[in-house]
This record gives sequence, C-alpha cells and structure tokens, in this order.
Amino acid sequence: MHLVCKFISSSSLSTNDLQYVLTPDECVGLFSRVRTPKDILAQLPSTLLQQITASAKKNVHSLLNAIRVELVKANWVCLSSNVRRRPLTSKQLANFPRLKLHVDRVSNSTAERVHKANYQQVVDDVPLARHYNFSPVEPSPEHKIVVEFAGQWSSNAGCLMLGTTDTQKEKVTVGKSDRENKHRSLATFKDLELERKTLYIKIPCSDQPQPILLKLAEDLQPVDKETQMEEWDNVLVPVVPLYKSGSSWDGYTSGRVYIIWNGEVWRELQVTNDGYFADVDMSNSRKKTTETRHVNIDGSSLFPGENVAFERFTILQDGVEVFSGELDINEQARVFSLVAEEVEIKFVGFEHEQLMVPTHPSPMKASSTLSDEVLGYPLPHIWIPYKIKGECQGVYLYYASQALSDAAISELESNYESMAVSLAETSDYSSNQEFTQQTVFALPELSESQKVKAVVNVQNDCNVAAVNIPPPGSEIILRYRVLSSTDQPDDYFMLQNDEHSWSQKAYFRCAKVDEDGYLNLRFSGWPEKVKEVDILRGAHASRGIETPETFKLREKVKVTDLLG
Repeated sequence: MHLVCKFISSSSLSTNDLQYVLTPDECVGLFSRVRTPKDILAQLPSTLLQQITASAKKNVHSLLNAIRVELVKANWVCLSSNVRRRPLTSKQLANFPRLKLHVDRVSNSTAERVHKANYQQVVDDVPLARHYNFSPVEPSPEHKIVVEFAGQWSSNAGCLMLGTTDTQKEKVTVGKSDRENKHRSLATFKDLELERKTLYIKIPCSDQPQPILLKLAEDLQPVDKETQMEEWDNVLVPVVPLYKSGSSWDGYTSGRVYIIWNGEVWRELQVTNDGYFADVDMSNSRKKTTETRHVNIDGSSLFPGENVAFERFTILQDGVEVFSGELDINEQARVFSLVAEEVEIKFVGFEHEQLMVPTHPSPMKASSTLSDEVLGYPLPHIWIPYKIKGECQGVYLYYASQALSDAAISELESNYESMAVSLAETSDYSSNQEFTQQTVFALPELSESQKVKAVVNVQNDCNVAAVNIPPPGSEIILRYRVLSSTDQPDDYFMLQNDEHSWSQKAYFRCAKVDEDGYLNLRFSGWPEKVKEVDILRGAHASRGIETPETFKLREKVKVTDLLG
C-alpha cells in the first residue's frame, strides 16, 4: 500500500512537523478505505504495534479504533506525507486536548539553538539575591458528570460529549471499565463548573468532517468530584438486535434499525453486511418534512344563488399570490401545497368582499428520490438510553428491510407501540446488573455458520444486551389506476379489522406511480392476530367538501390472499 502517513512519538514533535500533523479522526479517515488490517499494520512503528492488542488486529474496524485511542492519548502523533492544505484550527484541537498540549508546546517554543564558538563563553557568576514573583493560580473546578454504561467492552469510534457553555468549551470522553464493578463502565467528565450541561452521543462520520450528534439530555447538573453511586442517574445500555433463525439466533446483515424515543424516531442506523451499525445523519439526509395544507373552494357556498362555474380565481397566502386557476363545472376547486391555516380567495372577473377560507392538513407527499446519506463510522452495538436524570426511558426498536420513506416514518411514530419492540425489559439491569428476560437478554454465542459471528461473539461475556427483533412481516401492495377527473390526492384505501381494532390508511398522495402508471399503495405492520381484513375506499364526492365518504369494497379478505 502507498505510504500515506507516518507515526512519531509526541516527545519528538518539532516545529517543522506542525504543518504535517493530523488529528486522530483525520488519520482514521486516511485508512477508512483499506480492506485488510495487514496493509495498516505495515505502516505502524514496532513500538506502537506492541501497544495494540492481538484481538484489535483481526479486522479493520477494531484496528482503526485501537489506533485512534492511542492517538487520542497523544503518546503518538500522526504526520501526513503531504503538507496540510489548511492549518489545524483551535476548534479541531479542542476535541483532542492532549494533542493540543503538544502542538502548543512546540508552537510556543521560541528558544533558538546557540552555536558555540571555539572559546569559553563568558559567564556572569556574580551571585544576586533571589527575586520571587507570586502568580495567583485559579483553582480548577471540582465537579463532574458520570454516565454509566452497562458492560465492559473494547472501545469504538463512538464517544460522549458535553456541549459548549458560557464558561467552558465542549468536553469529550469515553467509557472506561469500572475495576470495582465488573458489570459496568463509566464515562467521567471531570473539572466541570457548577453549571447545567447538555449531553450528546458523538459519532464521527466517514463522509464529512462534522460528526453526528445525538442529544441525550439537557440541564444535567454536575456533582462533587468525590461523589460515588451504586447506579448513576444516566445509564446507557449497548444492544445488538438479533432474530430467531430456526432453533438458533442470528444477526441482521442489511436493512435499517430505527430507535423511537419520546414518540419520535431519534436514531436511524444502517446495518452493514458484516453486522455493524452505521448511524445515518438524519439532519442531512432525512430532513423533517414540512406539513402542507390544502383548501376546498365551493363557489355555491361563497355566492349562494349565483353560478360561478369556470370563474377564474387567485389564492393569496400571507398577502402573496401563490396560485391561480378556475372553478370546475360544479363551481368547486381544491388546491394543495399551502402552509397557512387561512388563505384569501380573489375572483378575477367580478368585484366581491374579502373572502378568507380555512385550510386543512394534507397527507404527506411521496418523496421523489432519497437524498445522499451521510453515515457514521460503523459500531458493533447500539447505545440506548435506559435512564436519564434517574428516570427510566420508554425506548422502542424497529427493524425494516429497507429505508423507510417520510410517510412510513410518520406512520411508525404514530403507531410505534404496536409496530416496534419495547425495551422496557432493560430495567433488569438495575435489579440484576445483567439481562435475563425474553426480549432483552444476554448476548448469546453464535455458531460458526452465522455471518455476523465475528462482531457478536467478541462481545460475549461483556454484559452487552441482545434484543429479539423478529424480521418484518410481508408487505401488502394494492395497485390502483388513478382517474384524474374524479380522484383526489387525499383519497385513500384502508385495510380494517374491527375484531382487533386495527386499521391502516394509504393515501394517494403518499404513494408512488410505477412504470405502468399504477399507484402502489403499501400496507405493513399489522398485528400477527389479524388474519382477515376489510378493504375500504375513501373518496371525495365533491371538491368543495373536506370530509370524504368511505365505502366498503370487500369484506373479510384473508391477509394471505392479499400477500399472494
């Protein structure tokens, strides 16, 4: 492999080296495309090789994590083979305080080398009275915040971060094994001012310099540095989703894992083909869809006794014209893609009083394409908030074989209690310091035939939790040819089972048209006990009326028939 960098001890760092220094994340990024550990090991000094465990040398991810840990300690410094295009910024160095100390030491060193002549240097050896200068030293803050992790496992790319405040910059730390309590690890933020802090999970990205930040808590109050607790107020549990394959357990090698917390999708992770979990930067790739509204215009209600069919009109939203059109033969029209709760209707062909008409929420429109996704470094497990500020959290996990659309995410957030798997059984950790339940249990050892055995088995006996997430059921797709003259965007089909109080709608506006010109209306996530459904159609008999009419097309259709 072409030499891309070299490693030197921090004590040998010189002024000439500063323009070549790489941060730990930049160094790891250089090797991110290397496929075998052998190519990376060939570039490491022998002294550095001795500090890396044999288990970390088995695969690229573990090796890169181990190298990053050594670079964060700043016993070693990575130098690029080329001069940096841009100097290191103080913001970059703030994330790696130990590296910053060495860079500052070299930068501030102004002593020049003295070249001796061939004669003895004249020395002023007259003793003088000592002069002492007293410089008051500010006492360092004496408070801390401790986050507890279940289990003890090898470090990875993930870490925890406290956000910047008025008095202190952001701080980053990682979990370290608690020697006195083998069931847990502790991540400790030291030297904190007595002020409220915001806590994040920080995941470095492979495709962009900015990390993914996942907010865990706000207004955390530091405690005295001598404080100790049997269980800390903030506890994270590392989990690995598994499913039953015959009589044995297996892990996923594709698809997406969604974490629902406080009723919203808090985290989305892509499952890699070797069983790792890469966070998706939802702020970049899946921005929150803006809610849109629509207006129903009924000319006969606005102008009783007059015929205003085919009259042209404009719509003003917050005083700005956003649409122009004409009423149909029934004196009606429906206009979508509005945002205001009330709009003004102006007719072009005649004078009239100001007409303010209310709007109504519209179903979400189907996305045309998925935007480019930014992924975090793959992790061997997923950190779940079990306790925040001493309170148990209601967290749910959902697995999908492919990325969910915005409409599907909205559906999941509305029905997560029935669609997703609850992690309430993580409470077993507080009573037993381990996981022994049906849904949340100790991570089992996978057989040699399982593809994800490497990433799972290395975490055995580490008190990492397994979560039973069965593969998703099949999907029902109803294909429908739209009649543009009568069908409306918020018309829908609905599957319903009265016996088990289950129903699900698929709006025309949320569906995509296939190459044959048919809408594909998708249904999923029905309870296992639902064996038969009624098929209903919701349609607007009139464009000027908001409430659709619902009528039943077929009764007690077997789900298996719809799947077929």
